[in-house]
Amino acid sequence: MRKIRRMRVVKSIVVALLAFIVLSVAALWASDNEHVLHGLRKTYLVGKKNPDIDDKPYFNVRKVAVGAPEPVNLSEYYNSTELSQEEELWIDSMGTTALLVFRHDSLLFERYREGEASTLSNSFSMAKSITSILVGMAIEEGFIHSIDDKVGDYLEAYQSGMDTLLTIRHLLDMTSGIPFGESYSSPFGYMAKSYYGKDLKASTLEYHVQKQPGTLWAYEGGNTVLLGMILNKATGMTVSDYCSSRLWIRIGAENDAYWNLDDEDGIEKTFSGFYATARDFSRLGLLFMHNGVWQGDTLVSPVWVKESLVPHGIPDEKSESCTWYGRQWWIGEHVGHSFFACRGLRGQYVVCIPDLELVVVRLGHTQSKERVKHMPADLYRYLDIAMRIS
Repeated sequence: MRKIRRMRVVKSIVVALLAFIVLSVAALWASDNEHVLHGLRKTYLVGKKNPDIDDKPYFNVRKVAVGAPEPVNLSEYYNSTELSQEEELWIDSMGTTALLVFRHDSLLFERYREGEASTLSNSFSMAKSITSILVGMAIEEGFIHSIDDKVGDYLEAYQSGMDTLLTIRHLLDMTSGIPFGESYSSPFGYMAKSYYGKDLKASTLEYHVQKQPGTLWAYEGGNTVLLGMILNKATGMTVSDYCSSRLWIRIGAENDAYWNLDDEDGIEKTFSGFYATARDFSRLGLLFMHNGVWQGDTLVSPVWVKESLVPHGIPDEKSESCTWYGRQWWIGEHVGHSFFACRGLRGQYVVCIPDLELVVVRLGHTQSKERVKHMPADLYRYLDIAMRIS
């Protein structure tokens, strides 16, 4: 009798649990939050807690094709310097998968903890800098008239009210006044819906200007999504195809890259999800170290490069003048040396120190939560290591 009762209790619990799951799934679909289900399937159900650098197999992607690959230049001192035991332990503790150091345009040091030189990694927000480069190219080609063009000239959703004040410059500077929200902690927020949802355009265009553009700096990926939509509208090409023909082929990338899409045949998540190798990511830094010139060929206007790396000084929510951000590029200083960088979630970095002719690429699974001068604290440690071995 007791056994029968226990079986009934277990059966009741299972039925209740199944009912809860069914109702929860139905509620998510009914409330236009089905992206939560997609997110669970691409994280927890594959043993992950968060998006990671190796999540490409779980998404639709579009190829950014290479042309004639150009091998990187190897320094005559390539890998002749060893890391200290303490540096090795620290790098391992941070989940670093790749660490590359270029000096005078040549690869001086290269170390992989997972994979190899041909392994693709998610860029996360380093993709924002790539998008900015493409905007500069589109302006130079005449697809976009000016950085001060109104966003409404390209996107009909921004042709009324305060939206009419919004320009491409505001999107590049992260001063749009559109409160997208940047937190990844909320499963119902804009970032979660953008990364895991299947209609990035619709989920982005529902946001509008709430504060005078150009008066407040707020780092929000939705601005870069709008830049991607503008590129698509202005050039008549997918962002991936434009990137391939104007950038990836011309910098001699060795491996095809891929851009994360919101759906099959969808649009690129230009705020994130550009998958490439560490060596090919380094070419972005090398290109900007040479003011947009690649082997004598001007790919990006030197004026655009210079202006991209100048902080705009617009205050943030704490009324601090922004000295750490340009046009989708981060700007900083370390032990007397100025640097600029692409930065991505979980510590994806391409950091350039012009006066030392150093380019440092770091890819991995984790980064420091501590911030020092608006940068993750671990970024400075990688610079210390690079400067020591160079």
